[in-house]
This record gives sequence, C-alpha cells and structure tokens, in this order.
Amino acid sequence: MKTRATTRLTLDGADSVVDAARAHASALDVAVVIHVCDPAGDPLAMARMDGSPKFSIEIARKKAWTAAAAEAATADLAAEFIGSPTLLHGVAGNVDELITVGGGVPIRVGGAVVGAIGVSGATEQQDHEIASTAATRGVE
Repeated sequence: MKTRATTRLTLDGADSVVDAARAHASALDVAVVIHVCDPAGDPLAMARMDGSPKFSIEIARKKAWTAAAAEAATADLAAEFIGSPTLLHGVAGNVDELITVGGGVPIRVGGAVVGAIGVSGATEQQDHEIASTAATRGVE
C-alpha cells in the first residue's frame, strides 16, 4: 500500500477543543492563548482570552507545533531534554519551532494523533492542565 487513510481534526473539532480550553481556563481564573493545529502543525484555530499576554500567541503556537511533531506532551519533552545535553543543545537549539515548556499536548482519537493544542499565559502547570483537559474533553 502506498497511501494511508488518516483521521484528522476538523475545524469544528478544533473549535470544540478551544471551547473546552477556555472553559477550563475560566474555571482556574486565568487568561491564556489557545492554539490548535493539525498533525502537521498547521493552524486550525486560535483564541486569545482577554487579558492574556501578547507574547503568548507565539508560545502557544510553538507548543502546539511541538506536541504535534513529537506526538508527545511538551511537559514530557522538557524532562527528557533537560536530562540530555545532546537533545537540549543539539536538537532544541537548532529547530526554531521546538519549545520544551509544558502546555502543548497532542490530541488523540483512537490512539492516533489528530492534532495538538498549545496553551500559554498562565503558569506552566496550569497551561499543561488546561491543554490536557481540552485535548480530551474537546473531542469527546
């Protein structure tokens, strides 16, 4: 077989993920930027909550891209990269889009990565919590 069928997140699905992230961020009383991309890292949806830092737009985008590319949460990558000088300096230092800060999470359906979410603007732990919650609830 020279082709394969893949499940991908739709715009409606991305909007549902954004809505779930906004709801969770509001429950935590934080303002964040939310970026949702497809498995290739291309943007599907973005929202900037009132009061969120402007620089978080780019950080949320990079978190989503990294989670999609690595098919792993950026918080998990951070721990892995810190323990490896080669990864930290050789890989992270040479891939402009890569960011190893918690808040990026792949969105999975049936085990397959269908997209990713990046959240930025709160603490690293809150960003990760919001992204993790939205990645699950947004595609239910």
